[in-house]
Amino acid sequence: MIQIKNKICIIGETGVGKSSLLKLLQGKEVSNERTPTIGLDINTRNLGSYGKVSIWDFAGQNRFRYMWKDFLRGAGLTVLVTDSTEKNISKCKEIFERFSRHITAKIIVIANKQDLPNVLSEKEVQKRLGVRTYGMSAIRPELRQRIRDILEYEMRTD
Repeated sequence: MIQIKNKICIIGETGVGKSSLLKLLQGKEVSNERTPTIGLDINTRNLGSYGKVSIWDFAGQNRFRYMWKDFLRGAGLTVLVTDSTEKNISKCKEIFERFSRHITAKIIVIANKQDLPNVLSEKEVQKRLGVRTYGMSAIRPELRQRIRDILEYEMRTD
């Protein structure tokens, strides 16, 4: 299997903030209005010293998941996004277990929506999923550099 070191795949349930994280990374305003991704959205970004990467934002709806295994092939990094709620952590674990055999890249978790009340901490999410986890809130523009740093760091290390 050929790995494309400059390919990042973002997967997760619908509504967890995958596209919002991409907008944050791009420096675009993240609105409270939710517009689901249809199929797949591919963007190219520069990650500082790492260079250009292709970021694949996968639609989270069940009807598009049949495409995931093919699109996951060859990625350098897979980012599994959860909204940090108890319910979503369970769904996230199911996604991980279902697709992990198709993921040849390093995988990390972004525990998004950490700004909401009654969510699980990034440490608790990591404990439950068994995957390196970073807390995030995609609606906070001041965290743009943090998501860039996370992705750049994870792309560089094995």
